[in-house]
Amino acid sequence: MKKKITLDEAKLARFTAVAGAVIAGSNVNAQIVYQDINPDVVVNLANPNYALDFNNDAAPDVAFQISQINGSTTYSGIPITYQGTYGAANAPGGGLQNVQIQTGSASSQLASYIGALNSGDEVSSAEMFSSYGLLAGDITITIPLLGQTLNYPLGEWLGVTDKFLGVKFTAGANTHYGWVRMDVSAGADVITIKDYAFNATPNAPINAGQMVSLDGITMEDKVTVRSLLDEAMINVTPDLIGAQLSLVSLTGQVVASQSIEDVHNVLSYAGLDTGVYMITVEADDETVNKKVYVR
Repeated sequence: MKKKITLDEAKLARFTAVAGAVIAGSNVNAQIVYQDINPDVVVNLANPNYALDFNNDAAPDVAFQISQINGSTTYSGIPITYQGTYGAANAPGGGLQNVQIQTGSASSQLASYIGALNSGDEVSSAEMFSSYGLLAGDITITIPLLGQTLNYPLGEWLGVTDKFLGVKFTAGANTHYGWVRMDVSAGADVITIKDYAFNATPNAPINAGQMVSLDGITMEDKVTVRSLLDEAMINVTPDLIGAQLSLVSLTGQVVASQSIEDVHNVLSYAGLDTGVYMITVEADDETVNKKVYVR
């Protein structure tokens, strides 16, 4: 079953995002349109092509492909054979947020490899996009004359789980930014597409994994804490990545501190005395304090 959620009403209820707990406030200005794909779409050699239409306008915005290659050639007069599998994507009329990787130290050519984004990375006009690129490849080259077999793993997406593809697409005269959450197998022969979202406000950015607008959400509601027996689990919205997370005793002593690197965070209670502590998140000029009890 698919569920489509357009978040433009006032007084949004609590909503758990794929990248962590996100609490939506009132008076939301931007629209984030989120789509869960259930069951997940699996692109493989038996089902090698899949097209995704972000806004259901009958014009596919991103196409995915799994392909096999094999053949033979010569290099400096030496016969070689090659075979393998690769996954690729293209965005007709739009773009894929990518990185450029140099193919060789002596070469000035750049191959287009699509970037595998982390939760919270921004997808916006400030980034670089390409209409086509390689997700991942697993290529084997054999040199019979030398008795050598060489393996070439390619791309940021090879063997990853729950990474994000940044996408831009056009609807009429407008440009929109979105993300797709996917896995790619270690053999580059399976792409699993799980869900996606886009910002319905033209030219407005979106964070990878963002399901709801962050406009109008208070700092207090961007942090959720669950205290367990041996640790505290702290979830934050993607915009708080880079903020400071601390565990403070009631006497004001900082007993643990770390930078927030993900939307999911853990603080251990190991070695702490029983008592009440404060979990503090500091970002810019704002601070949130959440009370926890250590047994």
